[in-house]
Amino acid sequence: MAIELQELDYQVEAIQSVVNVFNDIPMNRLKSYQNPIIGYEEEYTKNKIRANITSIQSKNNIDASLRSFVNDGVIGIDVKMETGTGKTYVYSRLMLELNKEYGFNKFIIVVPSTPIKEGTNAFIKSDMFKRHYRLYPDFSNHEINLQTLNRQSSNGKKGRKYIPREINEFVEGDSYSTNTIHVLLTGMAMLQKGKTSTLDRNDYDQTLLSGTTRPVEAIADTRPIVIIDEPHRFDRNNKTYKYILENIKPQAIIRFGATFPINSDKTRDYNNLVFNLSSADAFNRDLVKGVSVYNPEIDSRNTTRFRLVSISNKKPKTAKFMNMDTYKEYIIASDMELNILDESFATLSITNIGNQEALNGAQGILLSNDKAIRTGDSIYSGVFSTSYQELMINQALDLHFEKEKENFFRANRYKTLALFFIDSPDSFRGVNGRNGKLREYFEEVLENKLKREIEKLKSKNRNVIEEEYLEYLNASLNDISETNGGYFSRDNDTSDEAIQEQVRKILRDKESLLSFKNESGEWNTLRFIFSKWTLREGWDNPNIFTIAKLRSSGSENNKIQEVGRGLRLPVDEFGNRAIAGQETFYLNYLIDHTENDFASQLVNEINEGVLFISNIDGKLEEVALQLGKEPKQLFIELLTKNFVDMDKNIVIENREQFYEEYPLFNTGLKNNKVTKGAPETVKIRKENFEKIREIWLDVNQNYMVDIEGIDDEILTEGIQKSLSQEIFSRAISNFSKRSTKNEDGKVGLSEARIGSFEVHEAKLSYGEFLKMVSNRSSIPVQLLHKEIVTFHERTNTEIYTTKKSVDIFISNFEDWFIKKFASKYTYRKVFDEVRETQLTNIDGSPKNSVSQALLGVYKADINKEVPKQFLFDKIIYDSNIEEKNIINGAIDSVEVFSKIPRRSIQVPMYFGGTTSPDFLYVIKSTTGEQTLNLIIESKDIEKKSDSRGTEDAKIEASIKFFKTLKENGVNVEYNRQMKNDDILRILNDLK
Repeated sequence: MAIELQELDYQVEAIQSVVNVFNDIPMNRLKSYQNPIIGYEEEYTKNKIRANITSIQSKNNIDASLRSFVNDGVIGIDVKMETGTGKTYVYSRLMLELNKEYGFNKFIIVVPSTPIKEGTNAFIKSDMFKRHYRLYPDFSNHEINLQTLNRQSSNGKKGRKYIPREINEFVEGDSYSTNTIHVLLTGMAMLQKGKTSTLDRNDYDQTLLSGTTRPVEAIADTRPIVIIDEPHRFDRNNKTYKYILENIKPQAIIRFGATFPINSDKTRDYNNLVFNLSSADAFNRDLVKGVSVYNPEIDSRNTTRFRLVSISNKKPKTAKFMNMDTYKEYIIASDMELNILDESFATLSITNIGNQEALNGAQGILLSNDKAIRTGDSIYSGVFSTSYQELMINQALDLHFEKEKENFFRANRYKTLALFFIDSPDSFRGVNGRNGKLREYFEEVLENKLKREIEKLKSKNRNVIEEEYLEYLNASLNDISETNGGYFSRDNDTSDEAIQEQVRKILRDKESLLSFKNESGEWNTLRFIFSKWTLREGWDNPNIFTIAKLRSSGSENNKIQEVGRGLRLPVDEFGNRAIAGQETFYLNYLIDHTENDFASQLVNEINEGVLFISNIDGKLEEVALQLGKEPKQLFIELLTKNFVDMDKNIVIENREQFYEEYPLFNTGLKNNKVTKGAPETVKIRKENFEKIREIWLDVNQNYMVDIEGIDDEILTEGIQKSLSQEIFSRAISNFSKRSTKNEDGKVGLSEARIGSFEVHEAKLSYGEFLKMVSNRSSIPVQLLHKEIVTFHERTNTEIYTTKKSVDIFISNFEDWFIKKFASKYTYRKVFDEVRETQLTNIDGSPKNSVSQALLGVYKADINKEVPKQFLFDKIIYDSNIEEKNIINGAIDSVEVFSKIPRRSIQVPMYFGGTTSPDFLYVIKSTTGEQTLNLIIESKDIEKKSDSRGTEDAKIEASIKFFKTLKENGVNVEYNRQMKNDDILRILNDLK
């Protein structure tokens, strides 16, 4: 399996936002081994960059409160992207774009830790990234010459001292190799002063190009651009950050991260934030998995809390703990074990007392499980007991197999992985050739659970996919040891070949880890990964669906960073990443009971920076329109429920419930994206499902669209009809300065233009424009290019391409295509296929429940009775008309009816994409026969004549689709419901 990278719209926006900071900036390359020089000290350049940034921030709707900047002598640019949304891809691709647009070819990537460095190194050097960027005509011959700087070992021998080869390669790379980009990747530990510092020392027996023996001077002379990953680890007082400014002296520092340093006034340290994909946006747009948090209950007999009262830095350093039940105090020195406090702590010990890096320099202690405890924090004895750890392993495996079966039986199959964080490598690796106790227990439990799952499958009639899953489970049972592996920092020094191979698969061979079978066709059962926090940052795998934090210390970590190892959308067995919004995925996150408030803390972190409204006046009309209500009616409704006061201010103590019942007012994280326990579901009434089983399976078969005679001649006509001068016109903005003035005692506002420059919309390369249009329209690149050249020669139009150019062309082409082929397509059933649907398992049996998120965002008042004919046990809906349909749809002639879950009964459109109907009814006719009616709701459309363009084409295509089903023997009728159509009238007409 080869993983194929996909270019996502928001990633392109992030890249272009940075690229356009340098738009129309004068540059000059003075030496062949240097970057082009920007000349930031010149007033024109400073003003132009400031204007560019302001324009980009306005275009990207960056709130005024986030538009801070710091004048520290270099160009600062910030990009905020949630963990799991591809920031490594973005800054790697950015280097190519900056090289293409401006000739920059010297970049330094600085990361905070070895795991992140390993991950970045592996990504940039990977075949998948090289395959991906070479698909673009502009980069088909490009090479990224990546040099990774590691700590140099010293053997103590006398002799000549040579500058590391990686530094030579980076410094001496010149601009004559026009298609080569030179990148130096380093960890923060390498950027420090001192006689032993690899970069800072000047006693090498070698002189670099610039005539210096001090590497950092030569690196600074290349005039590099520095890219910082995880900026929250590099605040402005950080030694590494200061070293970068004072010694590397970059022309620009571009920071990429999900979180940024916190200033003394508690605001975030943003420096020219040009792109903001907030955590809430990423979760709400389904760009990452949702998170389900689980806390196994602790044995009530063992809940003693021990508080770290204080520490003493006098030698010998000591830590004072207090038993919060008995108030007894204990003094423990470094390297002493905590079983003095309680035997549940076993061999856990203190390894360091004093300022802790993990606590951002705060006073505390470091435990032998690598967890830091701040003075004033507490630890619980119960969570360190063997029985509690065993409880967590059992629940983690139960959650894993639930996910594994769900993912194995999807239409697109995903291998399911689980990650366990443990406190001791020995508990897994063991000593003297024997497995550790934790691994022994894990494999024992796993064996029992595998046997149970196998017996369940053997006891039933199985289809083809179930037979495959049975094979997979049997292969796992036949060699339990192959199902699990670990990576710990000490593994880097081992000579054990089996461990080295395990580490290689986990760290560097992501494709193998995601594959169900190896190259010889045998099942690849490795799917349980163990680590001692070594993989908590810098490493992630898109198919991690369960993370179990065994024996956590409860220290204050960034919650988003913790779940980040499993947030990415998964990759299927063919290497294709799941498309955002098409399927629903959740990460199980299992932690001990000391972090009982983890879910609420995670939600708070996700909502950080979200500008919540305190008064609904500005959104009342908009939300009322979406709900199909009058604004006055909605206001009275909210007032009656005590969600707002007479001035339309939100009642703070009821805000959470307000957002739950009226999520359209919520500007933060949507409901059900982070849940405590399993995501909220709605039960399927199985006795009702039996009445729709046949029709449900019939309408969920695969159909494809056959379109008559599309050839190059027809496509040429479409391209010609779609091209216009508007597509390539420049969007120009002029910048002015407003200020107050005082004349004759009166204060007024004056406006003056600043300089004579103009700021253009973000430019795409012509090659990228062609590729994006081709991807969205399926027009061959060569044909598109040929017609654009002809258009240019005929009209003398400058071909200035932007993302807006793509959107306008696609809109024009889609309009032409819809009209041209409105009567030239047919539907054809591909094959009969038994497959899982939102309501049924792989064998056609009904599921117990469906995710509430698939049915709607609103939940009806609990006092409203659910009609007995309705398929589900709750009323969930998206709009006012849907709620009315459910409440009023239970007339005598209706045997059963259902709101159709999202992404079900997908009707393929001849112009691309799919559409889905909203309701399914089974109606008894006067003769006792059953007739199925599918009713499509057109939101905010009062009458059929108001339906225009694409929406009208979707309705007509749906009519043709269901007519085809009827011709194929499916007893189905299709009807449309406009906004003012009463459901009772429609149903009575169909009796």
